[in-house]
Amino acid sequence: MSSPLKTISDLATVIPGFSPKPTERKQHGEFLLLGGRNIKDGRLRTTDADSYVDAIDRESFRRAVALPGDIVVSTLFDRRKLYVYAHDDPAAVVNSSCAIIRSSEQSDYIISYLRTIEGERDFLEKATKATGGAFIPRLSIRDLAAIQIPMLPFPQLARLGDACLEKATSDELLGIKNELESKDAEIARLKAEHDETVKFLKDRIRAVEEQLETNDLASRIRHGETATLEFKSSLRWNIHKAGFDKEIENSVLKTIVAFCNTSGGELLIGVADDGAIVGIEQDGFPNADKFQLHLRNLLVDRIGPNLVELVEYKMVTLEGKAVCHVSCKQSRRTGVWLKPDKSQQEHFFVRFGPSSTELPPSEAVDYILSHFEGRKE
Repeated sequence: MSSPLKTISDLATVIPGFSPKPTERKQHGEFLLLGGRNIKDGRLRTTDADSYVDAIDRESFRRAVALPGDIVVSTLFDRRKLYVYAHDDPAAVVNSSCAIIRSSEQSDYIISYLRTIEGERDFLEKATKATGGAFIPRLSIRDLAAIQIPMLPFPQLARLGDACLEKATSDELLGIKNELESKDAEIARLKAEHDETVKFLKDRIRAVEEQLETNDLASRIRHGETATLEFKSSLRWNIHKAGFDKEIENSVLKTIVAFCNTSGGELLIGVADDGAIVGIEQDGFPNADKFQLHLRNLLVDRIGPNLVELVEYKMVTLEGKAVCHVSCKQSRRTGVWLKPDKSQQEHFFVRFGPSSTELPPSEAVDYILSHFEGRKE
């Protein structure tokens, strides 16, 4: 028996975009007229060429006003784009080049499915087939509503959505994880019948595990910095100078070096000293991948390529904001040094309580000889 499939219209309402009159378009207004060009690299972007409208007393306008959780789908041309409208996005009404998938009960499952690589690929392939042969490929509302997605054989399916997982307690997450992992036989059957569903089921297990880790981080943040946990508001942005600052970068690297020279530890970039979640947005990177690439380059250039085996980093979401979680292992073989600038000497840091302290050269040598298997050459 194959995995059950349901059409998008079974799970959600498909709403056409709004087409304002030429006289209703403005250069500035209450609502961004959101189109496919505003969706890039999984983010909503505004441009100087955007149009805006004020509130319009028409039902077609009111239905197309974007709500948090709406899935915006570009319907014009052959390159489909997907975007999940967020609560902190600018007020917007979706224009006629797009459509909205909206549902209160099952939308979280749909959103979570489409966020997976396989789910998005499956959806986009079906959308492309629906427009095959058209001179100007346009996905109609009827064809969009008829696209089928696989349903997991899991009771209370909505519990598996990302938003539900973020709100769940650790005990609830452990229960979901155990229930998912108990379905080995079901996974084996599904693997032979519907590979995309299996991949999604495994993705949900990973999402639960990551949320458990996030819940643990949130709990530890509330207890403040320790000898093995430190917060940094940013990677390169100086709040007081309102600009990028190399010393801010070196402050981050100093903490990483100190952790590696002592007992290891964790650094959260995007968390203020008082534990407030500020996110990485102020660092001005276009996306999380660029942020992580910049961090990697800093580690290689100012500390050394050998640090790769000691430091891991990834993005986590806390209070709806992206935070970089850096995990540092204790160096066993030799000391780790920071070179703030090509013209400067290297510096050696260790952890004393919840702070990183620089050791002068003579003390650094003694520390290295007594703490590491080999000495710095």
